[in-house]
Order: sequence, then C-alpha cells, then structure tokens
Amino acid sequence: MSAALLTAQEILGLFELDHTGKVLYYRQDSGGEPGGTSPDMAGHNFYDEVARFDNVEEFRRCVTEFTRGAKAADSFNFACHYEGAAHTVRVLLARICEHMNRNSTKSVLVHIRRDETLRRTPGNIRGDRNERHVDQ
Repeated sequence: MSAALLTAQEILGLFELDHTGKVLYYRQDSGGEPGGTSPDMAGHNFYDEVARFDNVEEFRRCVTEFTRGAKAADSFNFACHYEGAAHTVRVLLARICEHMNRNSTKSVLVHIRRDETLRRTPGNIRGDRNERHVDQ
C-alpha cells in the first residue's frame, strides 16, 4: 500500500473517477477561500493512492453500488477513518453517461465535502465504527 497522496483535510473536493477508480479530474475544496491550486491527481487510483483512509474499501463499495444502480445521483454521509479518528463527510455522487448510450456509465463525479449537518444518529453514517469524530 502506498502512502496517501491527500490528507484528511485535502480529501475534500470534487473528483471524476473512471470505472477502475482512476482519477480523471480533481478540484480541491478551498474551504470558501478564493484561489489556490489543486494537486495533480489525474492518473492516480483514488482508492489505492489518493484516499488511503482506513476504511477506503467500504467507500469503494458505496461508489461501486451506485455505479451498478440506475440512479443518476445519490448522496450519503461517510465517516473516513484516519489515524484512529473518524472524519465525517458528505458524499455526493453523479453519473456521467456516454453521449450515444445513456445507459452506459462513463465516469462518476464524487464530491466530498464537510458534513455541515453533523447528523450522527446511529445508522445514517456509512463507515461509522462509533469512534471519535473530528469536526473538520
């Protein structure tokens, strides 16, 4: 396993992933501040190189389930586990389809942002293991 390319704070942003998890596009969330640059993540595997939080395989399953389904968009809360702390994020997913074949998913937009609501009732945060939560 390679070292993570992004920290817990840097994982916030917009990713476009192909069916293998390769990053096609990345724009880092600037936290409301104008400007700034995003590291070049294109070509890296999101699950193996970019987002190496402890429960990344559970995150991969959530995205894979979405791509196999019929919904055009979905969202959920997810607890990313970094170094013993759970960083709760809101994940928005959107399907990008081939122009000629609307039933074929070309790629998936994955927008990871702060969970502003911090709704932490049991069962509504995927990846939650009842560990210490860190507000970003």
